[in-house]
Amino acid sequence: MHKVTPQLSIKSINSIAFVDLEVDSDGQNVLDYGAVRHDEAVVHGGSRSQFFEFIAGAEFICGHNIFAHDLKYLEKDFANHGLAEAGIIDTLHFSPLLFPRKPYHHLVKNDKLQPDELNNPLNDAIKCKELLLEELEAFNQLKAGFQDILFLLLHNQHEFSAFFKLLNFSGCENDLHKHISTEFADKICKNADLPEIIRANPVELAYCLALINVFDHDFKESPDQSSITPPWVSRNYPDVEKIMFQLRNQHCADGCSYCNQYLDIHSGLKRWFGYEEFRCYDDKPLQESAVAAVVKENRSILAVFPTGGGKSITFQLPALMAGENAHALTVVISPLQSLMKDQIDNLEHSHHITCAATINGLLDPIERQKAYERVEEGSASILYISLSQNSGRAS
Repeated sequence: MHKVTPQLSIKSINSIAFVDLEVDSDGQNVLDYGAVRHDEAVVHGGSRSQFFEFIAGAEFICGHNIFAHDLKYLEKDFANHGLAEAGIIDTLHFSPLLFPRKPYHHLVKNDKLQPDELNNPLNDAIKCKELLLEELEAFNQLKAGFQDILFLLLHNQHEFSAFFKLLNFSGCENDLHKHISTEFADKICKNADLPEIIRANPVELAYCLALINVFDHDFKESPDQSSITPPWVSRNYPDVEKIMFQLRNQHCADGCSYCNQYLDIHSGLKRWFGYEEFRCYDDKPLQESAVAAVVKENRSILAVFPTGGGKSITFQLPALMAGENAHALTVVISPLQSLMKDQIDNLEHSHHITCAATINGLLDPIERQKAYERVEEGSASILYISLSQNSGRAS
């Protein structure tokens, strides 16, 4: 394996042009070009010829969201400027892999005085360069085994291949299935169909493993330190959620060390609520049967309980376990806003569970925004939503 060093990373920047474009509202014409090179030379303006003269011959072209945006306006002229073989690096694709706790979903636009101002493509190109340097350093800080896994999963994918080419990185040619099983022993289900996932969803698997790789904190005690799959990843790679559930939230039939520890409903009941056993009603284990059907059998259920039968546990416990194991969000819809408040207060005050949030018509705008932010940042695993008591519409 060729081990990456910070010196190699910085030296390799010499062959990259960092670019960004500003396009009109119709998406038809480029209004402004910006680019920066390793020597801090820059170009900025509306001249396409000047822009291409500046980036001509670069070995790599780097941009933020370049595959979905900038490339389609540029690539038809690449051959005329010695760029036909240039590697394309998209910092957006690597951010969720290398910064899973706080991924860079977009560049910070702190140079805009007004929200409706046009973006400054030169400033964004400079920020893209800074971000790539951070990504190179972050990759260098990964354990060698996880570097190999990312390389073996992604080096043949066109959105990712140029990054590894820039680093001159080649991973160990071990059996990838065994490599992942070893590196993530006791962090994923031993009986998950890894060979099929590797074959069909290598990119989605890479994003899942990047998140799992930082799932070492105590979610119950520190939900604010959580992370979730960024919305951009979910939109572009919707199977990420399915893969995460196969790896972390689907109890295998045979039982394995991961499932027996993290998907054991009795351990979950003790951990989250402090109870030694589930409540019975008329000597029937209604709670346990409902929770087991969801967690162990992965079934959708309809549960009808008598008053005092302990209905809340049947959806709260699976939600909390899924939130911790797969960073999933469970939405609870109820017409009773006061009941929602009572449930959240009970979770917080009686069980010290702070990863539940609510959105309803009684919240002021600040409280509502805080609830949205908690969902977006992953610190909520249960979201209570109610209908407005006045209008009957969703609040």
